[in-house]
Amino acid sequence: MKVNNASLTGESEDIQVDPDREPVQNIFETKNVGFFGTSCTAGSGSGICFRTGDRTVIGQIANLASSAEASETPISREIDNFIKLISAIAISIGILFVIFASVYGYGWADVVTFGVGIIVANVPEGLLAAVTIIMALAAERMSKKFVLVKNL
Repeated sequence: MKVNNASLTGESEDIQVDPDREPVQNIFETKNVGFFGTSCTAGSGSGICFRTGDRTVIGQIANLASSAEASETPISREIDNFIKLISAIAISIGILFVIFASVYGYGWADVVTFGVGIIVANVPEGLLAAVTIIMALAAERMSKKFVLVKNL
């Protein structure tokens, strides 16, 4: 019979399963096993269940997926540092202008409005778009080298 293991291996082509073939070390490369969750696309067959629950391939994948820790990437650390730097500069300039405006005798409403305006004006509006474009270009370059990018 032929089975489609795309749900496990990503292979789009069907595999001929023959019980007379010898097993190999890597269970994914053996040609005499059908896996749970795969579909039989041609022929028919009968089998014996030799693993259940967490000991199956699907169970192992589920355990790996649930136990994976999301670590902070170097680019997210750099973006966080950049945001902190820009924020510190914007707040410092805003406070500096509030002090100068107070010294020159402007009213408190004008001083606060001017200070908040200065702080907001220093926030780079194009940062989100620039980071998104840079990540998309990097993902495209990696895909040309056959790297699977799941999450920018």
